[in-house]
Amino acid sequence: MLRWLPRGTHDWHRFVTPDEFSERMRRNGLAEVARTGVVFNPLRRSWSTSGDTGCNYMLAARRTAT
Repeated sequence: MLRWLPRGTHDWHRFVTPDEFSERMRRNGLAEVARTGVVFNPLRRSWSTSGDTGCNYMLAARRTAT
């Protein structure tokens, strides 16, 4: 959209949803503790958190007890 990356850099068929990522973490001994969306405001040239995890997101996790 902002043309920062070359065309073809992203393939939406390979996008990992937050739920898929959380499940992969769980299967590998991690428990999700936080999830948030991230949005960029090009007018302010700044990033902020958001409730929308449909495109850009961050997850935090901790190790589960073994």
